[in-house]
Amino acid sequence: MKNLKEQIDMLMEETIQLRRRIHQNPELGMKEFETTALIQKTLQECGIEIEDWGMDTGVSAIIRGGKPGKTIALRADIDALPMSETSGVPFASKNLGICHSCGHDINTACMLLVGKVLQGCRAELAGNVRLFFQPAEELGLGAKYMIEKGAFTKEPVMEQIIGCHVYTNLPAGHIGLIKGPALSGCDIIHITVHGVGGHGARPSECVDPIVAASYLIAQLQTLISRETSPFRSAVLTFGKIAGGTAPNIIPENVTFSGTLRTFDSETRTQLKEAIVRTCKLHCESMRATADVVFENGLPPLIHDAEIIDQLEIAAKETIGEDHIIFLSEPNPASDDFAEFLSHCPGVRYAVGTRTEDPKTHEVVHNPNVVFDESAIRTAALVTCQYVLNVLK
Repeated sequence: MKNLKEQIDMLMEETIQLRRRIHQNPELGMKEFETTALIQKTLQECGIEIEDWGMDTGVSAIIRGGKPGKTIALRADIDALPMSETSGVPFASKNLGICHSCGHDINTACMLLVGKVLQGCRAELAGNVRLFFQPAEELGLGAKYMIEKGAFTKEPVMEQIIGCHVYTNLPAGHIGLIKGPALSGCDIIHITVHGVGGHGARPSECVDPIVAASYLIAQLQTLISRETSPFRSAVLTFGKIAGGTAPNIIPENVTFSGTLRTFDSETRTQLKEAIVRTCKLHCESMRATADVVFENGLPPLIHDAEIIDQLEIAAKETIGEDHIIFLSEPNPASDDFAEFLSHCPGVRYAVGTRTEDPKTHEVVHNPNVVFDESAIRTAALVTCQYVLNVLK
């Protein structure tokens, strides 16, 4: 094939325009109908085969190599966030209350570029490349949805999966790699404390769920400080609490919700069991009861060490060793890419987008954030080279 950098540079302008079109027309999870249609059209125009799995949104496509070999999946997330954009870019979101402050438009544009390049050299590939454009990452539902639709049963069966994601704390032109735990698992927790309501002047005749819930929230934090190994980290945060209707009424119930973030499955299981035990016994000691519900749980995202080594080689060959940053600690955010890694090895590496522009320093999910578009080229170079190296 022609020089990889030349191929990608030739396609960059049209890819940037495609990215801006996606950015202007963001859609929420499981409602990415126009985005799905645009992705399908773009892939079909360059001859890439669309796989029909009966999905309402999201796309799976296959590039069949000219020689037998393994199948590698490449994943990009396509959904946006329910927030209004204030970045001030000329191609800002046209859809009120929805925007790509997550950077998924960059991820998607990059994978479309990678697909075009690999389709052009498919005869040289000893194996296949499956392209996943996944819906509903922000809802924590899209990966499970694609798995239920057959992501790991359709022939040719994929043996590993690679993804990338923008990072605003890394400089543009760089990638970030880390072995082992890379992102935390996340479980959403809903706790309801049940008491006996009554007059605020006669608390002894009631069971006050507000007092019980207040002590319980503090007690649950000791699970991190006293029941979690100092060599394993976890975060338990409660961000929502509701109860009562008036200052002089003791209510029947108090509800509060939060998230548990862990970096390994053992700690995750241990803490979930401990939360249930603590809620039950603490509330019993105050004559109350508690219900605990976990929802939308995501496992920790753990990188395959061998694939990290291979990505390092690909990055050295394309962007240079001085543009590789080895991350010193995992990210406490979560990504349902981890669901794919429950079925096969893989890596979701970081791509830097920070420049001298202060708006590129904002964290993702901030309505002011701006992503430097050179990240598309960086990620495309590394991903394409990785695939070419593995499917020699």
